[in-house]
Amino acid sequence: MIDNQPTKTTTISRTFSQNLDQVVLVDKHDRVIGQADKIEAHRGSGQLHRAISVFLFDGGGNLLIQQRSEKKIIAPLKWANTCCGNVRPGEKYEECAYRRLQEELGVEAVELKPIGKFQYQFGFDNGFAENEIDVVFVGVYSGRAVPNPAEVKSCAWMLFDDFRHQLNGKYAPWVEIIFYHENIYQILIQCQ
Repeated sequence: MIDNQPTKTTTISRTFSQNLDQVVLVDKHDRVIGQADKIEAHRGSGQLHRAISVFLFDGGGNLLIQQRSEKKIIAPLKWANTCCGNVRPGEKYEECAYRRLQEELGVEAVELKPIGKFQYQFGFDNGFAENEIDVVFVGVYSGRAVPNPAEVKSCAWMLFDDFRHQLNGKYAPWVEIIFYHENIYQILIQCQ
């Protein structure tokens, strides 16, 4: 019986490790239909999968934004909302939001609230695409962000009004799509 324990631990560790690079595939009603390698799920027109977007405000009208790392296959060096990410197998949308805040910006101790869900698809010239059901979260945070260079090139606080008036291709496409989603956009205005 003791001899079997390391085998179980190894299997669990390998399964957990494999899930790190997996996304949750869903149908248009957000019902799980499988999982796929993260890179493969973004090739061509993309496979529909779960994702999150987080917007953190400081309580004074400023939004924490980030410039994506040049290492990203999707929208490298584009400015975007506070953070985003793909939901892993066995993970809930909210768990993904907290995980990505910590992984990308070292942000913890913040309360998030979901404010909307939408589906979008956007192709890029490099042969990759986003095809996601995205849950948008909002929170208030005035602490320090420490960008992870593998994920984020830079971050800054920006007046939300300035941010929303500077769209037109400067930001990652999902940001602009969120701003044109009437219900989510109105809630973001109220949260600033």
